[in-house]
Formats: sequence, C-alpha cells, structure tokens
Amino acid sequence: MTFEEKLGISLGLGISAVVVFGAITLAFKQPTLIPTKPLPVMISAASIAAPEDAEIAAQHRELFFGQDDRVVIPAPYPEPFAAIGQLVTKNDYTCTATLVAPDLAVTAAHCFMMEAKKADTGLWFKAGFHQGQYQAKYQVLTQVFHPAFKRGLQYKGEDVYILPQAAEHDIAWLKLKFVDGVAPKPMPLFEGGRAELASAFRSAKMLLNQGGFAEDHDAILTAHLACQLSEFRANNTLYHRCDTLSGDSGSPIWLTTASGPLLIGVQSSAPDWFNRNKADNVGVTVLQLPIKP
Repeated sequence: MTFEEKLGISLGLGISAVVVFGAITLAFKQPTLIPTKPLPVMISAASIAAPEDAEIAAQHRELFFGQDDRVVIPAPYPEPFAAIGQLVTKNDYTCTATLVAPDLAVTAAHCFMMEAKKADTGLWFKAGFHQGQYQAKYQVLTQVFHPAFKRGLQYKGEDVYILPQAAEHDIAWLKLKFVDGVAPKPMPLFEGGRAELASAFRSAKMLLNQGGFAEDHDAILTAHLACQLSEFRANNTLYHRCDTLSGDSGSPIWLTTASGPLLIGVQSSAPDWFNRNKADNVGVTVLQLPIKP
C-alpha cells in the first residue's frame, strides 16, 4: 500500500497507541502560527531518521515490530490531523492530545502522573503543532480522569508503569479555552456502547490509525495508518500494533468509517522493548471516559 493510499484511508477516502514511559521535556520556543502553504507529498518517517546510537536504533526496531511503518504528516495538517496537537504540562512534560469539541480534548491520564507523589496539571494544548509553531493554541483549564487511576501506578527511576487494575482508566478529558490561531475542526468522537464499537471494528476490517509526536520526531506529526487491532479486551482497552514511542502518550486512535474519521481511543502503554514479543501496545477506548468536565 502506498503512502498516498494510506493517507486516503485515514481521511475516509478509501477502504475502511506505544509509550515507553519516561520524562519527555520540551524546550519552549516562541510559538507562531503556521502559514498556509501547499500540501506536500507524505514521506516515510524512517527516511528522515536522525543518526541514532546503534543500541537505541535496535530498541526502536523492536518497538516497531521490526519495521517503522510511520509516515510524516506535512504541515499545515489536513483533517483529521489538524485536530491533533501537543499537550504541555505545568511540570514541562509533553504528550499528544486531540481536539474533539471546541472546548474539549482527550489524552492519556498518565500524562499528569509522570512523577511519584507529584500530580501535574495541563498548561497548553497546541493543535496542529509543527516545528514549534501551531495552528491553534488553547489554555488547559482542567483535566479530568478516574480517581482510581492514581492508585495503579508504579514508579521505577524515570519510568512509570501502569498496573493491570489501572489500565482501563488511562484516559482523560481536557477542558480548554481558545487563545490564538485558527481553530481546527474537532475529530468526531465515537458515541455508542461496546457492541456498536465492536461492530465498527469489524466494518473497518480491524484496521486502526494513530498519530502523535513521538520522541524521535517530537517536533513533527507522524502517523501509522491502517495498523492492526489485535484484540478488543473485556475492560474496553485495546491491544494493537501501531508503531509508537515515548511522546505518543495520549495520541488518538481512530477508525476510517463511511462518514469519515472517528476517534475511538487513545494510546496508553507498551511493554519494554525486550518484552515486545510478549505483548502488543495498549490503547484505552473512549468507552472509559469519565463524565465530561
């Protein structure tokens, strides 16, 4: 399948979440708006890979199930990619989040629990983030996630591990206030129950799409289009094989439907690289979202 065909799939024109937990910080730059310009052709993320330590490169290959299948989304981002942006927290951590309403976004709950006994809060959400610029900037007023999530985390050095009892709660709302730029069209959010979602998965031929700001290309948006859903679990989480890294935490997982893109979950977690053969990546479906703020 060509990159253009995959882009068509993600935009609803064709056939129907890994985080290696750690402190990912961002050096702040003066944000500016992204000017409108022609949309270039997508390229493979692997083709622009920066020189890496051989050991790190090998670990990434393991996390990518042996091959990096991501593509670079060119700016300014078309729908639905324009709704995806960078979340910056008060403690200077970054995750990925997605606009789903004019004043709401969704992300992963663990983005606010990166340090033991030191809860964090959201600061900014920058939709269409690219190379320090953005298409729209929002102030994060509050974040809401299930209180049980906090009790299911384990900290080892700079890494955060989500225990089984907390996995289903790793999803959060962001309440937003528009500040600057041109607000993108929100990505439609799945509405319905488990049976309807299972049916949607079958209609999409068990293929997902995911996009975020991974640690190896944290200033640009990369996406894995038409990646495989492995299992829709009883606790409303997903096992999937989309290529992601640190920084993709909270990134959207969406389906291609007859009506267009439909956000159905967020990227949560993954095994360590040396345990890749034991488990796929974990996403949390929007069925687990708490009451809207």
